Amino acid sequence: MYLSTILRTILISLGVLCLIAAKILASTPDTYGLSSRASATAGLVTFSSPDPFLTYQNPAYLTQAQKLQTSVGIMSTSDFFNPIEGVVTQNGASGKSLETGNFQTNYSNLMGLNFGLIIPLGSATLRNTWPKVTMGVTGFLPFGSLASVNTSENYVPIYALYYNRPKRFSLISGGAVELFENFSLGAAGNFYLTSGANTKIDINSKNSSVAVAMDIKPAVSPILSSRYTWNEWSFDLSYHGALDYQMVLENHSDLALFGNPVPVVEFLAKTSMFYDPAMIGAGISHMFKNGLQLGMHLDWKNWERYRTSLNQMTITNPADMKSSLPEIQFKNIVTPSIGVEFPLWATFLRAGYHYEPQHVVSQEENSNFIDTPVHVASLGIGRTFDNFTVDLHLQYHYLTPQLITKSDPEAVGYKAGGYQVGGSLLNYGLTLGTSF
Repeated sequence: MYLSTILRTILISLGVLCLIAAKILASTPDTYGLSSRASATAGLVTFSSPDPFLTYQNPAYLTQAQKLQTSVGIMSTSDFFNPIEGVVTQNGASGKSLETGNFQTNYSNLMGLNFGLIIPLGSATLRNTWPKVTMGVTGFLPFGSLASVNTSENYVPIYALYYNRPKRFSLISGGAVELFENFSLGAAGNFYLTSGANTKIDINSKNSSVAVAMDIKPAVSPILSSRYTWNEWSFDLSYHGALDYQMVLENHSDLALFGNPVPVVEFLAKTSMFYDPAMIGAGISHMFKNGLQLGMHLDWKNWERYRTSLNQMTITNPADMKSSLPEIQFKNIVTPSIGVEFPLWATFLRAGYHYEPQHVVSQEENSNFIDTPVHVASLGIGRTFDNFTVDLHLQYHYLTPQLITKSDPEAVGYKAGGYQVGGSLLNYGLTLGTSF
C-alpha cells in the first residue's frame, strides 16, 4: 500500500512538471515574420515604406512613417515532415523495456492573428523636420490559447525548430528618433514572462493535500537598432537580447508514517520554456530608379547558450534516484537573407530567400534533437487602394534531408540502416493595413 502511495506521489510531482515544461525554440517573429510584407521579403527591413513589423526587426526604421498606420492579419501553416517509423521508441535509459514503433510528426498547425500600430508624434508640419519621434507596436496572438505548451523527453525524436510551432503570444513595443538627417536610433522591448512554482504534497490517511504556489514575473528582452540612408542606399544595425522564459519548479512531498512526516520526493527542476537567442544583425539595401528595391541581411545568432527543456532536475529523495538526460551541444550560426520588392502601378511584387544553418554540433546516442539546415523561399503581392493596403504571402520551408544512423541498437531512434528526416512546411497569410 505504502509503495503504491509513494509511486503515486512521484507521478503527481512529475506530472506537475510535465504540465509546465516544453521544447519551443524559435519565435513566430523570427521564424515567419509578423506581417505578409515581412514574410514575403524574408523579414528584411531596408525598404522605404514603413511596416509595424519594423518594431521587432529594426525599430529605427519607424521614423520613416509620416502617418498613423494600423495593420491586422491572419497567418497559418501546413507541414509535411518525413515520418519516423520502425525505430526504437524506448529503452532502459528511460527506465522502460526495449520497444520499437513510430513517432508522431504531424504536429498541430499554427494559426493566429498578427497586429501592428505606428504612431508618429507631433503635428504634420513637425513630422517633415527632425528630430522625428515615432512609436510602434507589433505582435502575434495564436488562436485557441495565449501559449501552447507540450512536454517531451529529450529521447523522443522531434523536428526541433517546428515542434509545437512557436505558439505563444508575442508583444513588442518601442520607438525611434531621427537625431540627425538620415540617421535614426531605435529601441524596443520584447515582453515575456518568467515564473517559478513550489509544490508541497502531504500524503496521509486522513487529510492528504497538494499545495501549489506560483510566482509569475514580467520580463523584457531589449532591442536596439540604428539606420542610416545615403542617396538611394540604406544601412542598418540591430541587436536583439536573448528571450529566456525561465521556469523553476521546486517540490517537497511528505508521506505520513506512524504519525510522522517522512520526505518521499524532493526535486528542483529548471527549464527554458521559450527561448530566442541573442542576435546581432546588419543589412544593406538599394532603391533603383524604377522603384525596384533590393536588400540583403546577415544575422548572428547566439544558439551556443541555449539550454534544452528539462535541462536540470535534482532529486534528493529517494536517495538513489537520479536524473540524467542526453547532452546536446549547440553552436552559434550566421543566417543570410535577401529580399526584393518591385512596384507595378499600385501593385507590389515581392520575393525573398532565407537560410537557417544547423544549430546542433553533437548529441548523445539517446538524444533525438532533429535539426537540419532549412531553406526558406517566399513570394508575396500587395495592392494599395488610397489609404488601404492588402498584402498576401506564401513561404516554403525546405528541410534538407538527412540520414539518421545510430551505432547502438538499443538507443532510442535506432533503426537498421537508419531513417531519413526532412520535409517541408508552408506558411501563408493575409495582412490588411490602413493609414491616417
